[in-house]
Amino acid sequence: MIINPRYPRKAAEEGLEGWVKFQFNIDSNGHPYEVALIDAEPRRVFERDARRAIYQWKFDPNGQREDLIYTMEFKLADDSEKVKVLNSNN
Repeated sequence: MIINPRYPRKAAEEGLEGWVKFQFNIDSNGHPYEVALIDAEPRRVFERDARRAIYQWKFDPNGQREDLIYTMEFKLADDSEKVKVLNSNN
């Protein structure tokens, strides 16, 4: 289960788009932990909302997994905010 992050209001008002790339581990219950920022563009705009969303994610409890990498793209389209989550591991 992937929860999309909130699009920061200031970023939407300013027409900012960007992305955030995180690395994290998944415990045996399917919950993310040790979430680490790898990179973001622009910096200090989307990271907080992206991190909050990741901690709400839930994966199949197939055992512990490590070093997963995901990128969230924040895009504005048709007067609405959209967030696309890309799995960079595969």
